[in-house]
Amino acid sequence: MNLRRAAVFWLACFLLLALGAQASAQVKLEVKEHVLANGMKILMIPKPGVPRVVCHIYYRVGSINERPGITGIAHLHEHMMFKGTKVMGVTDYEADAAIDRQIDDLMEKIYREKYWKPDGDQQKIADWQKQVDELVKAQKKYIIKDHLWETYMKNGGTGLNASTSDEVTGYYVTLPANKVELQMLLESDRMMNAYFREFYSEKDVVMEERRLSENNPGFLFNEQVRAAFYVGSPYHWQVIGWMDDLKRITKKDMIEFNRKYYIPNNAVAVYVGDFKPQEIIELAEKYFGRIPRGEDVEPIRTSVPPQNSEKRMYGQGPGMPNLQMWFHIPPDGHPDVPALDILSGILSGETGRLTKVLVQEKDVAVRAMAMARPQWYAGAFTFNVIPKLQKGVKPEDLEKHVWEEIEKIKKEGVTAEELQKAKNRIEATFIRGLESPMLLAMRIGRAELNRGWRSLLTDLEELKKVTSDDVKKVAAKYFVRDNCLVAVYTRGQGR
Repeated sequence: MNLRRAAVFWLACFLLLALGAQASAQVKLEVKEHVLANGMKILMIPKPGVPRVVCHIYYRVGSINERPGITGIAHLHEHMMFKGTKVMGVTDYEADAAIDRQIDDLMEKIYREKYWKPDGDQQKIADWQKQVDELVKAQKKYIIKDHLWETYMKNGGTGLNASTSDEVTGYYVTLPANKVELQMLLESDRMMNAYFREFYSEKDVVMEERRLSENNPGFLFNEQVRAAFYVGSPYHWQVIGWMDDLKRITKKDMIEFNRKYYIPNNAVAVYVGDFKPQEIIELAEKYFGRIPRGEDVEPIRTSVPPQNSEKRMYGQGPGMPNLQMWFHIPPDGHPDVPALDILSGILSGETGRLTKVLVQEKDVAVRAMAMARPQWYAGAFTFNVIPKLQKGVKPEDLEKHVWEEIEKIKKEGVTAEELQKAKNRIEATFIRGLESPMLLAMRIGRAELNRGWRSLLTDLEELKKVTSDDVKKVAAKYFVRDNCLVAVYTRGQGR
């Protein structure tokens, strides 16, 4: 037995334990928990063997916690968290901070002249900007570039990264088992003392990310589709945010955002690897435990209101023509979600219904996919079909074919073979994901911030219970025209 198979075998033996008094064995995760007095939760999954530890921190904050005027700030904040603190990223904090204050004062003048007035004085703006540029040059001698990464790397760290999604922001590094204390020192410092030096230049970096995204064919159309679908909800905008907001976000906005969301009682730390839990707990108490608790963060207030009418959108551009059909579905944790997940599995994939019927049998498409996406506060079930242009098929021609398959499911349900195949695939994918310490940490951390990490296991058991009648019911309930947005993208002018 090779090492990989041995690892998989050991993991399977470790996980396949009974969760309760049920006939069949079920997946179980041996997660050890510790909650600090300030509300921060520490999750630990010991995996003896390779002396390395995956160290992740997740904050319950993403683009849905933004508002018009500061969209994109969660992602920008993620960037800024690598710019150091009072002790990291700088050789002389006092000298650096003095220059920073001068830059901030000048940028406030530029901001007001540029955005508060309908016809600001361009000469004043240019003069102030020249002063800013000179100060930025003077500040560089105090800045230690990539200080955080170099510190981790010199201590055997790998995979230093971060990500921002609609609901969660995460920070990652993998370290030798005897260097976990370093991670707690540095990450508790970032949580407690983030300092947003080089704020304005980093804003330019994020705006350039936005411009590069806009150059991707279909990006702007897809952005408008999402905005039209998630009316009245903060899912309305993408994580990258609107360009106008990125231009206008201030350092004051950033500091307020940090103080509201980057607090211990809005975070969870996850450790997977070769360690003794008691040692992790003691280190967490020492470093994260010193951070004061913040004010509890209220869940978002506005969900997506009922659509009550069919929506249609048309766009043109240089990208691949396609048909999209979006349907509103409930958020994560709703009783209908397991059946919708199973239906997504039945429709999608190389052997799924959509490929079999639209690509192989009818020969009207080159690709056909469906996906259920139940998010924390709202959900979407999407169809995406690319027409077979060489046969003269247009994106709008595909809509009737998709509706035909939907109606079949409403009337006939799905076969026992399709049902079991989808269940097997989902369970296999789940178990394979547990093989990777990094993926395991990601799944555990993100789930904990929403409905708790145990929801991963209960959701899997609910999926196993889904019947053909359940699938028929959710198809009839959600796949109706006044709950649908149809988006048609064709070749032509535009993006």
